[in-house]
Amino acid sequence: MTAVYLTIDTEYSSGLAARLGVHAREEVFARSIDGHTREGAVGIGFQMDVMADHGIEGVFFVDPMPALIWGTGAIADVVEPIVARGHDVQLHLHPEWLELAGDANPLGRRTGRNLHEFSEDEQLELLDWARSTLMDAGAPAPIAFRAGNYGADDATLRALRRLGIRYDSSHVPGIAQSDCRISLSNKDRTVVRHEGTIEVPVGSIGSFRGQRHAQVTALSHGEMAAALRFCIREERAMLNIVSHSFELMCRRRRRTNPIVRDRFVSFCRTVAETRGARSETFASRAPQIGDATGAAAMPCNVLRSGARVAEQLLANRLYGAS
Repeated sequence: MTAVYLTIDTEYSSGLAARLGVHAREEVFARSIDGHTREGAVGIGFQMDVMADHGIEGVFFVDPMPALIWGTGAIADVVEPIVARGHDVQLHLHPEWLELAGDANPLGRRTGRNLHEFSEDEQLELLDWARSTLMDAGAPAPIAFRAGNYGADDATLRALRRLGIRYDSSHVPGIAQSDCRISLSNKDRTVVRHEGTIEVPVGSIGSFRGQRHAQVTALSHGEMAAALRFCIREERAMLNIVSHSFELMCRRRRRTNPIVRDRFVSFCRTVAETRGARSETFASRAPQIGDATGAAAMPCNVLRSGARVAEQLLANRLYGAS
């Protein structure tokens, strides 16, 4: 069986909070977590409905940093429905919130966009605070982490080891110029122990220019389905796919993006209907050293990838500025 890890980076938008003001928590929640649009909600509630329809468990990497300005209750509003519906909650962290935190900033005046901009001890302090806050909001003790913007480095992995968080999933070999600074290459696509932490790379597929990362906005349903079939046929242990709480919305987060929404729905259906695939989480199936996490070895299919490019162009034209 190929284990499918459907991971959802679940986060309030610090950019929206900065533009709308820190008083606008409910609107930021609606546009980042709930996915409220005039066509209906397409955030985590919708995503969990779709997963429930197809017997899929999700991994929700939840960012507790907004508690710096809104308190733990703002994080409990995110965590509690996920836990109630039986999904896996793990730790996420966007340091951008430090700029809005004022006197609540645990590092004083230190700010930055990515974790790799901080020392190991500073990262340890942030991660420890975030883990405690996530648990205070109702989550079990996290065993896995993903950095906001994938912006981790080797010091992040050492800090995670010191905290007892066993897994990281910030290495993204399918993005050539990502914010990740972990000292692994784009050829490192299997689960590996690095700096004392087990690194679970984000999946990727073979594409026009080498690899393309396995994210719902980055791949067509045809590519994701082909990647899953390849993993099953080649007896790959897992397919690690990324989405976001707001990913099924248009860029301004006021309308649904039907093309991306339908990709998500179709892929969940494909996982449920494909023999040899099984939905898993960090809690239900521990990644093992040596597990392949994607389909980078799958030869690029020009027609399939070309169809995705055309679909992306259409989506950007119809929904990109909405």
